[in-house]
Amino acid sequence: MNILHNQHKHLLVSNRVAFMIIGVLEAAWAPLVPYVKSSFAIDEGTLGVLMLCSGFGSICALPLSGFLVNHFGAKKVVYVSGLLMAFALLAISLLINIWLTGVMLIFFGGCTITIDVAANMNGVTVERMTGRHLMSGFHGGYSLGTLIGAGAMSVLFTLGLIPKWAVVICMVFILLALVFGCKDLLPKEEFVLSDAPVEKLRKNKLYIPPMVIVVGLLCFIMYASEGAVMGWSAIFVNQERGVDMSMAGFFYTAFAVSMTIMRLCGDKTVNRLGQRFVVAGGALLIAVGFMIVVLVDSSVAAVAGFAIVGCGAANVVPQLVSFAAHIKGMAVHNIISFINALGYSGILLGPVIIGFVGKQYGLHISFVGIAVFALIVAVVSSIILKSKQTISQTDIS
Repeated sequence: MNILHNQHKHLLVSNRVAFMIIGVLEAAWAPLVPYVKSSFAIDEGTLGVLMLCSGFGSICALPLSGFLVNHFGAKKVVYVSGLLMAFALLAISLLINIWLTGVMLIFFGGCTITIDVAANMNGVTVERMTGRHLMSGFHGGYSLGTLIGAGAMSVLFTLGLIPKWAVVICMVFILLALVFGCKDLLPKEEFVLSDAPVEKLRKNKLYIPPMVIVVGLLCFIMYASEGAVMGWSAIFVNQERGVDMSMAGFFYTAFAVSMTIMRLCGDKTVNRLGQRFVVAGGALLIAVGFMIVVLVDSSVAAVAGFAIVGCGAANVVPQLVSFAAHIKGMAVHNIISFINALGYSGILLGPVIIGFVGKQYGLHISFVGIAVFALIVAVVSSIILKSKQTISQTDIS
């Protein structure tokens, strides 16, 4: 089936825009953190607890996310969650008091994971409809959104806008994206059809196929590696390579830009080379990138290393999600929710574990540990994924 006809083009655009909305709003929150800290005069410990509210909201929303998408469709869930997420960000930007900010961050995190599950479920359904690997491009919309959100908010703050008005401008963009960009997301009827299993589901609703657990753990490692770059790359190059903190953020930028580029061209790569090559090869690149960062005492090498990590990580999680959606014995919406639960646990716990190990033995040991786990992902994914598997092939037992 030719996926480039008009109907499928609209499906692809809507799915990418849904992911992009998450990226824009998440990135728009990051520049607000210093304003929250200074306005409420809180220390780093209190700020850390406050930021965990978003993670708490995400974990709380996970059990409901798949249920909501399965019963109301991706379109309604993305519309409602996108609006709530934007208004939560606006309430945060008003800087009224720390308790309201905490509550809004819980809503913000809950809406984030709900949109994410909806966009992923929509994505695997579109893949089945088209018979092609498309998930990397969809996740590329998220990566592009983070660059747009962070860049736009930084420019608005540079122009002297206060947080409230910067977020209002961001909200206008989000509303336009929801109305015009997400109109072709799938209704619930499509999920009812696509979620029909090829064999009867287990009567025990608590049963989770072992393969789903394996894929979830691989996603945990991958999300933890991304969290390591996000949370610790600037500190590493500042402490270990003598880079000024004003320049340290560009090392994460190298990671984010390379990831975005590779995701946007990832679908063609996967359709040409197959999931096994892309996932296992990507995990191998992550290991190589972290080892370059650790072993080569140079800021230029660190930039190159983090860029290589971004290239490797770009398509691993999207393709693992795509693969997991075809595992038998469990409904698709439950699989996506379970994998997201483990994945987001990696984002939350990964940087904490890395910080603990780094405090005891040094950040370079933490990064070596991530490289070792990335090699484990490469080996395991090479075993469980079939070379050049296509979406239309038989589901995995």
